[in-house]
Amino acid sequence: MFKRITIIGLGLIGGSLGLSIKRHRFAREVVGVSRRRKTLTRALKIGAVDRVTLNSTEGIKDADLIILATPILKIIDIFKRIKENLKEGCIVIDVGSTKNFVSRKIEKEIPECVSYVGCHPMAGSEKKGIDFARSDLFKGNYCILTRTRDTQREALLKIRKFWEGLGMKVVIISPEKHDRIISSLSHLPHAVSVALINSLNNLELKLSSGGLRDTTRIAASDPELWRDIFLTNRKNILREIGNFEKSLKILKNLLKKSDKAGLFKFFHRAKVIRETISV
Repeated sequence: MFKRITIIGLGLIGGSLGLSIKRHRFAREVVGVSRRRKTLTRALKIGAVDRVTLNSTEGIKDADLIILATPILKIIDIFKRIKENLKEGCIVIDVGSTKNFVSRKIEKEIPECVSYVGCHPMAGSEKKGIDFARSDLFKGNYCILTRTRDTQREALLKIRKFWEGLGMKVVIISPEKHDRIISSLSHLPHAVSVALINSLNNLELKLSSGGLRDTTRIAASDPELWRDIFLTNRKNILREIGNFEKSLKILKNLLKKSDKAGLFKFFHRAKVIRETISV
């Protein structure tokens, strides 16, 4: 599909993309860019990339596809640094978990001869770094592409084909709709998980059961990554936290009243809804 793909940011997502791209032979060459030599060495060793560099400007030279796979606020900084050196006709994508903020910033400054498509592969782990990269990370999961009035149709279709080729199911929506939906499905669960962990007495955690481990697994995720997500989707996440507080208040009142029937109904409704989610 591409002669040269450059991946800037070789963490879990970037490293897994490199492995998957090479596995499916989607590029003649994959170039990896990172700020850490250790990461670059590891990426070469596991076969996620063909060539590496610490210099982003050098890394994007002659690239047909550039993937920005860093925390969100760094995506903007990196794009500003490389925008003047982008190859004519290349496509730039990012894989950030919020889209409206990134899309507005990039589309405001992108050269006319370059295309941009916002992407959010709904795959990942609480694990951080290239050591946890997997070539099958994306298979069977959804990838959301965002379209604005500035999105070029040809680039959008090519990137859709790219993600589908990695085994993902693709949905195309606006950046605004993406951020509203994902604030409920991803960002609120993370808020609940970290708030729950922070409310516990650390001395008692050794007694925890599978329930606590399952509920708070994502609290072990990269703090920098999630800080940027929360800051760039603040309005939507605040709304969802408010909705969660209302639900928690209902449960609290039922418990105060020792409302046996009400508690059963509350738990049963949750069970029915949870069972509609695919395992």
